[in-house]
Amino acid sequence: MSDWSFDRITRELSGAMWTFSRLPDDSSAATFVHRCFQREIWHEVKLRERIAIWAALPLVPLVVVVLAAIFTSINGQAIKKRTGKGIIRQVREQLGVSLRHAILPPWYYIFELHDDDKRQRACEYVNRFEMKSGLYRILRDHNGGLPIPAERSTACIKDKLCFMSRCRKFGIATAPALLSVAKGEVKALDWSGPGLPEIDLFVKPLHGQNGKNATRWDYLGSGQYRRNDGKRATADEVLEDLRQASQRRAFLVQPRLVNHREIADLGNGTLATIRVMSCRDEQGEFEVTNAVFRMAQNGTVVVDNFHTGGIAANVDIHTGELGRATCGAWGSTVDGWYEQYYENGAQILHRKLPCWPELIDLVRYAHGSAFSDQVVIGWDVALLDSGPCMIAINKAPDFDMIQRIGSGPVGNERLGKLLAFNLRRTVEAKHRSL
Repeated sequence: MSDWSFDRITRELSGAMWTFSRLPDDSSAATFVHRCFQREIWHEVKLRERIAIWAALPLVPLVVVVLAAIFTSINGQAIKKRTGKGIIRQVREQLGVSLRHAILPPWYYIFELHDDDKRQRACEYVNRFEMKSGLYRILRDHNGGLPIPAERSTACIKDKLCFMSRCRKFGIATAPALLSVAKGEVKALDWSGPGLPEIDLFVKPLHGQNGKNATRWDYLGSGQYRRNDGKRATADEVLEDLRQASQRRAFLVQPRLVNHREIADLGNGTLATIRVMSCRDEQGEFEVTNAVFRMAQNGTVVVDNFHTGGIAANVDIHTGELGRATCGAWGSTVDGWYEQYYENGAQILHRKLPCWPELIDLVRYAHGSAFSDQVVIGWDVALLDSGPCMIAINKAPDFDMIQRIGSGPVGNERLGKLLAFNLRRTVEAKHRSL
């Protein structure tokens, strides 16, 4: 509880500890999540941290005003043109949702609370900081109120090699791992030949997130590779670059995966993945609640991450059909929504993803078998010609993307209700043990 992460800072400067303490109990799932967050985190923080929270309170109005000025200058004219809502009214609404619901101005635009219908449901949005600066950890540490198993899968979530090994142990389809490179040492995994295989390669940090420091090397023939930034190198030169870079961080070398042929026109040549949310339900099973299809926009970007400029479309979990796509992860929403992929005009809206029932089955099996001690997981799944393939797993998935792309709050939807159920059981178990 002592780290000053982005989410921790947002939490304190939103005034959420005071706003949520005044919420009336209306028996809704969203209100329970807010009240649980405020109550449990407040009980956990030490006196020094409580003093910091108190000290931050007088800064909240100033922070809100400054953020409103910044993000209105970024988005205000575009929203006025799109909706007819004036700048002053947008600012007034931002101040209102900040005061009543602890939703800071960037999220007024991220969640499109300038839409009157959405703003009426502002209390149902689950803030990113609620989950990432407290509730995820509480659910994980107490296993959602169920007995804590002797072996936890948490270590295999952050470590990509451990994740792949665990997936293989349970027969879960995942990408091959050719080599690992750490501290200048190259270790063969699924590759037994000399040097590098003569194929397109994808290199990513062994411990990392959001696609940072990932690169792609396209094989050109005659022993030559070209990196996504245009640099050319031989296999020996690629390996030497990796040895040097691995003094700072370890890397994993994999084959470059390509999208299923039915969605090859989406993603600008970059592998598109589906973020799938699954959560433990009332019967102890694991239920898929939400899904978002992510696509890269820029050909020089080798990942589809929403926070690195990608766009995303909601997926109907029952049919696999896509909705409209958008960006806006950091509060800039001037681009609006896309029905077609902007570069080639490929249809996005109403597009049906291939292998959708198989993907749902894979996620439910993976959660129930290899990661059953995790209450809620965000999966990154690719659709290949061979079928769905697990790419990564997230123990603290971002609710911002799910709620923006889904065009509405999750607090009183199925995901919010499952969170409330698991939190209620967690709190009961936690206080029984005390």
